[in-house]
Amino acid sequence: MASPADPAAPGRPAPVMPPRLAPLLLALALLLGACAPVAISGDRPSAAHHRDDGFVNSDGTRVNKPLGDLLRWWWSRRDLDLDARVHPDRIAAAWASLPLAWRSPAADAPAGADAWRVLPVGVDAGASGGPAGAAQAARAAAARVAWFGHATLLFEVGGLRVLTDPHFSERASPLPQLLGPKRLHPVPEEARRLGRIDVVLISHNHYDHLDLPTVRELAAQSGGSPLFLVPLGVDAWMREQGINNVKAFDWWERHAVGEAVFHFVPAHHWSGRGLWDRNRTLWGGWVLHHPALRAYFAGDTGWTDDIAVIGQRLGPFDLAALPVGAYEPRWFMAAQHVNPHEAVRLHQALGGPLSIGIHWGTFQLTDEPYEAPIEDLRTALRGAGIPEARFRMLVPGQSVVFGAGAAPR
Repeated sequence: MASPADPAAPGRPAPVMPPRLAPLLLALALLLGACAPVAISGDRPSAAHHRDDGFVNSDGTRVNKPLGDLLRWWWSRRDLDLDARVHPDRIAAAWASLPLAWRSPAADAPAGADAWRVLPVGVDAGASGGPAGAAQAARAAAARVAWFGHATLLFEVGGLRVLTDPHFSERASPLPQLLGPKRLHPVPEEARRLGRIDVVLISHNHYDHLDLPTVRELAAQSGGSPLFLVPLGVDAWMREQGINNVKAFDWWERHAVGEAVFHFVPAHHWSGRGLWDRNRTLWGGWVLHHPALRAYFAGDTGWTDDIAVIGQRLGPFDLAALPVGAYEPRWFMAAQHVNPHEAVRLHQALGGPLSIGIHWGTFQLTDEPYEAPIEDLRTALRGAGIPEARFRMLVPGQSVVFGAGAAPR
């Protein structure tokens, strides 16, 4: 299957639903898919972000968009040709516009290049240009991180294989066979032959981050279900789906699997899968500590001062996966989604690790053109004086590998 990982062959995105109809149909789907409120799980002591009716952000706020704001946003889109913004030709041009510093392993020149480098797409495409080079690189790597689209990353470190927010369905929707934002690039071939997954990290329960068909498939893998690490409340929902190898976490709680320690950390966001469960489950990001890699996965977040606390308590990091998409219009999205300029601020607040952009390019969730995250991130990096190779966009299936023998730092 053609993959957009090759800028010259971006695949053929499937037609998307007429944009005027999509919000109303999705609202109907949410109504049909709504579930009873999820009880806050666990016997943990009460915390400031726990309320009788659910959870709040660390600053005490909630991202609550009244129906009037939703209708205002929907009305503001009446003159936008949203289909044109994700036309296949536009997507192909966006992949082709990626700078050399993001596309070429030879362009990893900044300090730290001896500790990490980018591999071309696919398990059979090594840095030396042939299958032997790929196999050798994979064996030599102390850690490898591959982006499969949106917020789905595969971490391979110390023999452990970890997926974040896995989503391999055609739509991000409660009715994925019928309606909702449609996938704009194929699932990378490597993701179709994942092999055994040991741990799955879920940041929150929105449909573009917690996909029921995908987690069911993972739970049914040969040899038994992976361990699902999820926010408070999401564990009850998982068990309702027949997925029982699950542990729930409040912010700042942690869990060890072999040499890896997973920490659940705050984000500025919200949760809900229906009309009656808003903010009844927690949301957040994840930190992975391993002797070979220290990584931060932001999940989905608006700007938050929590980022400095995360860096102070759990940094420094070798890698940060930061959202860079789904951010327009700002009056509607700013509280829940950072834009690329704010993502650069996140990168700086974390001390400038190698950062990769996530939460873009896979689903049309908001109003910016397909190529806007690329252009806006490059502009933000230039303004901050940060080399493009230090905060890069990958193409689906592309990997970053960290050298063997010692941690990158």
